Amino acid sequence: MITTERKHPAVSGAGTAGGCLSAALGAAAGLGAWAVAAPRRWPGEFETSPEWSVLYLDFPAMVLIGVALPLLSWTVACRTTTSPVLRTAAVLVSTGLFLAATLGWYAPARDTPGSL
Repeated sequence: MITTERKHPAVSGAGTAGGCLSAALGAAAGLGAWAVAAPRRWPGEFETSPEWSVLYLDFPAMVLIGVALPLLSWTVACRTTTSPVLRTAAVLVSTGLFLAATLGWYAPARDTPGSL
């Protein structure tokens, strides 16, 4: 029997748990960003019909991108560094940037009456 050694050791439990937690954090961030803007985007502009793309396009896109982005940053951080603090920071920074981008683009602030 010939055994070969892998370049990368087997994934530890902490690495697997970190990836799952980053995916859960990203899914929650995507869902939260969608939930902030959905009530504003739901009423349609044409004859008061609902805007169905909020459900069939925006919701899956926000959740899937929210899951993929932190997982990607976790994977890159796992391959480039051994520090758990740097891995966590990479996930938090990417999730924060995702939230800032989605809340700025997808859910802009409402205009208040009487403002210039």
